[in-house]
Amino acid sequence: MKGWHQLGILIGLTALAYANSFPGAFHYDDYPELVGNPQITQQAFQYSWFLDHFGGRPLTLWTFHWNYRLFREDPLGYHSISFLLHLLAVCGVFLVVRDVLPERFFSNSPETAPMQQLPFWAGLIFALHPLQTQAVNYIWSRSVLLMAVFSLASLLAVRRRPWLALALVQLAVWSRTEAVLLFGLLIVLDRRRWKAPTLLAVGNLGAFALSLVRYAPAEVGWNHSDQLAFYLAQPVVAVQYLRMMLWPSGLNIDHHVLAPSLLESVAASALLAAAGLCCWRLRRSYPIAVLGIAWACAWLAPSLLVPNTDWLNESRTYLAMAGFALTLGWALSSLTTLKRKALLTVTAASAVSLAMIPLTLHRNHLWQDDVRLFQDAASKSPDKARVRYNLGSALARAGRVAEAEAEFRQALRLRPSDDLHHSALGYCAEMQQRWYEARRHYEKALQLNPANQPALDGLDRLAFETEEKL
Repeated sequence: MKGWHQLGILIGLTALAYANSFPGAFHYDDYPELVGNPQITQQAFQYSWFLDHFGGRPLTLWTFHWNYRLFREDPLGYHSISFLLHLLAVCGVFLVVRDVLPERFFSNSPETAPMQQLPFWAGLIFALHPLQTQAVNYIWSRSVLLMAVFSLASLLAVRRRPWLALALVQLAVWSRTEAVLLFGLLIVLDRRRWKAPTLLAVGNLGAFALSLVRYAPAEVGWNHSDQLAFYLAQPVVAVQYLRMMLWPSGLNIDHHVLAPSLLESVAASALLAAAGLCCWRLRRSYPIAVLGIAWACAWLAPSLLVPNTDWLNESRTYLAMAGFALTLGWALSSLTTLKRKALLTVTAASAVSLAMIPLTLHRNHLWQDDVRLFQDAASKSPDKARVRYNLGSALARAGRVAEAEAEFRQALRLRPSDDLHHSALGYCAEMQQRWYEARRHYEKALQLNPANQPALDGLDRLAFETEEKL
């Protein structure tokens, strides 16, 4: 297969794997952060955010703003963009592996022979792996897709158009902050032009720090309430990420990561250190495989090192998957060095596709319905309050108020001090005309959080109902 034929096959298989993902659906953060976000829904966009709100992903918000102006609250328009971005990222992985990987990595190496098929294998795994489904189906995860597309494009441009590469990296940073890692990679690829990437990296990191100081997002960076627990959990989380890449079972929109014991954290750290030592010792014998592992670790590092609300999130593996795909693709493309290589290549490609596409189609099916998605999450994280709350919210939006109330009660049992659980129970009681109970829950929610807007709105509605009856 020639290179462009391979790319055509990749695009076709990607379209097949995501055929049942349309028209898409809104979930979780899509409601408050997207369709309910004035920054997105208002007529004019605040372009000042590109300079002073790096942590807010201004370019991602800008694309959502125009999506809203064109499609309003139709998820098809948003999901179509996400799918197209995934296609572009697949093409980017294929072209980067084919055109950018420096020849010096593979000279005088037994790995030179498999290189002809490597771009296809890397692109195939990156495109079809079921772990990618959250980034593609979850509309609010567009930031990782944009970051991936601009990041891969910058690597394609760095040799011939270095200034364009810098501009593309800046767009990637405005899509998602961890793209600042690329400035270091640009220096490695073109050491003669190190000053501009260094200055931009320092400037972006400084702007991000100022943004954290100015807007002080909860549970991010130094605002995290329990940094020690976060860092103790990260070795276990890193092992979990690698496990899902190797064996994508138990995929979940909202994993319930319990604080590990010190022994578990030390054991996971030892396992990662041993794997790192093996990679270091094998770097000269198997440079492609080690390069892929290093890429995956580098793109997982920001979420493991900067404290954040979610200890584990499947969307964060999206660009890291390119490294895993490179390593596994190297192993599969090595089959071409054997006899009957054409038969082995076709057989292996068919096996990988048949293994991954059904799993991806299954995850897409879950993502097509908000209730179905969170029922799946509740079956895997039954004791996580946020999962129960989001399942209740999905049921309430579907008009299934009694079922929603049962989930909200479960959430309240798991986290009694959460004001959102009380305001949600107040809403369910209100919808079933249990006015006294509704008022009690709304007042309790405001006692816990005086700024709880659903509770304030609920009390206003109850006051209006009382006036009407009088």
